[in-house]
Amino acid sequence: MAEQQGQEKTEAPTEKKRRESREEGQVAFSKELSSAALLAGIVLTLVATSPFILDSFRELMTRIFRQIASADELSINSVYTLSEEILSTMLPAFTPFIAAIVFVAIFASVIQVGAQITFKAIAPKFNKLSPLTGIKRLFSSQSLADFLKSMAKLIIVGFVGYLTYMDKISELNGLSVSTPEAILKYNFTVVAEVAGKIVLALVAIAIFDYFYQRWHHEQQMMMTKQEVKEETKQTEGDPQLKARIRQIQREMSNARMMQEVPKADALIVNPTHFSVAVLYDRDVMVAPEVTAKGADHMALRMRTVARENNVPILERPELARDLYANVEIGEDIPERFYKAIAEILAFVYRLRKR
Repeated sequence: MAEQQGQEKTEAPTEKKRRESREEGQVAFSKELSSAALLAGIVLTLVATSPFILDSFRELMTRIFRQIASADELSINSVYTLSEEILSTMLPAFTPFIAAIVFVAIFASVIQVGAQITFKAIAPKFNKLSPLTGIKRLFSSQSLADFLKSMAKLIIVGFVGYLTYMDKISELNGLSVSTPEAILKYNFTVVAEVAGKIVLALVAIAIFDYFYQRWHHEQQMMMTKQEVKEETKQTEGDPQLKARIRQIQREMSNARMMQEVPKADALIVNPTHFSVAVLYDRDVMVAPEVTAKGADHMALRMRTVARENNVPILERPELARDLYANVEIGEDIPERFYKAIAEILAFVYRLRKR
């Protein structure tokens, strides 16, 4: 039971997990939002460019009929000329339309996932060929959501089409006496109206799907406590190993510091807690230096080493505490301590002369 609880994905994904997921192309992406944006772009572009497209289409029809009327017989050359007429007339008309569609398609993707380019998402994954994996995907929550969205879109398209037909049925009867151009414009208006209503409905579905995909992606990236622990070890190192390394570093530092105690002029101590080694070489030093210091057990070891090497040990509790707290190893002693240190050094030098 405890093992099952340990495998539950209850932890929020780490930054490393999010970064790796993004590099793999696994991002929160709503196809419905992209499709709705693309359809909206198509409808708006068609509405904006429809006068230009209709004029181009009218000009094309005029050229085609003139070409057919002037040609004595249909030949390869006449077909080639006719094709040139179609391209030269309609390509400029549809260029803004195509450019707008490409822009909207790219923008709809970038606004969701940013400027992320990766080929890992489209690389073949042979584990997906497994029948068992396919069955799991077929009955997954994502498949159910996709099915519900498809049904909703189908119902919306049918419902909007039906309502529009019922609304326009009385107008359709009057088209029989209209000119071809009027019929074309009317049909275009109806198509634009139907498309606009469908777009509005699909945008509502797309917004819902966008937030659902973000939630679903977040759930997919959730991690177990064990996964978080393993990732922490990989990124920050094993805590036990790091503690051992720090211990070794402290021991090496203490060993180096102990080597400085025998060289000191004096060891200033608080009787039980602090020991500070002081050295002054007037030939190379501007001021006396603290060459070693320690507290508690380390202070006791320093006193032992000092006795073994005949280093004078002087009890100055207040001075020992101040030096330990304010001066680091290898630093010059501040001026405010000069008088006290000078008295100690003078005493030590007198001892040496004896």
